[in-house]
Amino acid sequence: MTSAETTAGLVVGVDGSTPALRATAWAAATATRRHKPLLLVAALEPPTPYGTGIGLPPDHFVKLEGEGREWLDRARSVADRAGGPEEVGTELALGSAPSVLAEHARHAACVVIGGHDAPEHGGRLGPVATALMGRAPCPVAVVRWPGDAENPPGHGPVVVGVDGSPTSVEAVVVAYEEASLRGAPLVAVHSAGHAHRGLFHHGGGPWGEGENAEAVTLAERLAGMRERYPEVEVERVVTRDDPTPALLHHAEAAQLLVVGSTGHRELSGRLLGSTSHALARAAPCPLLVVPGRTGARTQSGRTRRRERTRS
Repeated sequence: MTSAETTAGLVVGVDGSTPALRATAWAAATATRRHKPLLLVAALEPPTPYGTGIGLPPDHFVKLEGEGREWLDRARSVADRAGGPEEVGTELALGSAPSVLAEHARHAACVVIGGHDAPEHGGRLGPVATALMGRAPCPVAVVRWPGDAENPPGHGPVVVGVDGSPTSVEAVVVAYEEASLRGAPLVAVHSAGHAHRGLFHHGGGPWGEGENAEAVTLAERLAGMRERYPEVEVERVVTRDDPTPALLHHAEAAQLLVVGSTGHRELSGRLLGSTSHALARAAPCPLLVVPGRTGARTQSGRTRRRERTRS
């Protein structure tokens, strides 16, 4: 694959699981909405450190390749049913999923992975999410939604976490763009509780004054976006709750949750207790984690339909 084929495209990690197929459906709809190509990637990890396969049946690698192609075929069918873009590609890569997707993230517009239930990994993030979040230079989408529907929910607001950090500014831009493309309202949530605990109490006086100040701060963080996206209806929320529970609460009715990959108290994704990592484990709707300097852009024009299967 050339870098031009990956640039501005969405890349989905495919492994045959239900979460991966849901990620594919979400990515297909998003790619169509943004007029971007879609690449489905299945990674086949060698069974030994050196990939020699010593002691394995002679047809082991043939079966492994066949399984990977079956994953891609199923994902391609899901993408088609979800109304995927004109340009859809598939790739069968040798290597671990974290390393393969991290390499694609260098040129992709977004990397999309399925959100497994936290208990499957002992309450921790899976290895792919851990490798990508806070380190990938492009947005990372962790996709899950409740119920048995094959396609993601198309109703509800876009919710964005706002704290004034550089990545929060990028997240606001992406969230406005997503709300505009989806024809959805935007809920901007600013948590004052964690940063100012002890300054305010449950009474009306001091908290009332602080709440007004935080509301002004939130308005400043959104300044200029109304002119760029006048069609987006915005609800501003200032809360004393910590960021994670506040965002999870508003995400219950959302079709998308957008946050920056770092914040005032996060260390570039290395702190597993950070807000973005906690949301990736528990968000009830698709989560889009935006790094700094994303510079959200919408590619104009439709691309011609092309399907290529690489091995």
